[in-house]
Amino acid sequence: MLLALYGVFAFIGLGYFAKTMRMVGNKQSGILLGFLLNFALPAQIFTGIYHVELDVKLILIMLIALSCSLIGGGAMYFFAKRILKRDKNTTIAMAFLTTLGNTLFLGVPLVQGALGQEYANKAILYDQICTAIPLATLTPLIMSLGGKGVFSIRAITMRLSQNPLFLALIVGLVFKFMPFSIEEWIFIPIRQLGACATPVALFAIGVQISIGDIKTEWKNTFFVLSWGMLIVPALVFLFIKLSGVAINDTWRMALLESAMPPLISSAAVIMRAGLNNKIAVSSVAFGIFASALTIPMWLRLTYL
Repeated sequence: MLLALYGVFAFIGLGYFAKTMRMVGNKQSGILLGFLLNFALPAQIFTGIYHVELDVKLILIMLIALSCSLIGGGAMYFFAKRILKRDKNTTIAMAFLTTLGNTLFLGVPLVQGALGQEYANKAILYDQICTAIPLATLTPLIMSLGGKGVFSIRAITMRLSQNPLFLALIVGLVFKFMPFSIEEWIFIPIRQLGACATPVALFAIGVQISIGDIKTEWKNTFFVLSWGMLIVPALVFLFIKLSGVAINDTWRMALLESAMPPLISSAAVIMRAGLNNKIAVSSVAFGIFASALTIPMWLRLTYL
């Protein structure tokens, strides 16, 4: 885990350094993101989904973790609105940031470092079921609440059908259930392409980090991160303890993924919807640093 954290923050730091020294501009950043979203990440997802061992118990664990995230997001909405008395734009932003975590860019490399490649493949499936599909579903809703669009099934379907990551998931599942197997040598260039995903993604995170926004929204950021990185995984942990199931590595994977900091794409949606964008940027930036403390803590608790 420590080596995984070291690798994560090394690439993020390199991206932030490149941004600070103006070595990377908007043009280069756009090329990096285009390569990442259209080639590297789909390759990683396709390979991971094809090789993951699917079973009903795995899907059930993911759905339980997703339920805890949705409950946490709903509870944050009422907490921010009723207790904190925040305005509508801030309340919606806080709830949305709490619901979805950075389960791919941060989650997959951290799970791989803690539990190995087998569970990194499961973490890729977790990301698609518990983050990508909910993101595609909630984005039109958030946009409509911000007065920037209309929530409809067609809007959700369009987002999913145009998402290269979701399409990679579908293609991976289709080939997985074919009556024939794909020869492993075919995966050599696909794996090489997918191997670029993690360092490029973390570098891109570093380029997008804005430290200054942490100062202006530190109170709301504190509540968002405490809720999303402590209370939501606590719900998962509590379910495990109350249900009496043995904590295995699949449960550890789900717990770690549920404890990830806010999703970067959530911040982008909040900005497009005209909501409180400062809290979005602040939560994403500080959440990355906070994960260096909270993720090892949750991993340690599962072994007690």
